[in-house]
Amino acid sequence: MELTDLEREFLRKLLGESWISPLMFDHEIVARLVELGLLEAEPLPSGDIEYRITDAGRAAAA
Repeated sequence: MELTDLEREFLRKLLGESWISPLMFDHEIVARLVELGLLEAEPLPSGDIEYRITDAGRAAAA
């Protein structure tokens, strides 16, 4: 799978901890990473979404 530089950089930032999106974030930016199984997305009661990197995402970030 070929990742863009932006996608790869986003995965690298998630290697250390999960990320909670702000309400106005464009989730389409990371939708492909979720579809590829590189990230998990969990909706929070606040309406934000928490993104966590998967083992496949860790491998792709390397």
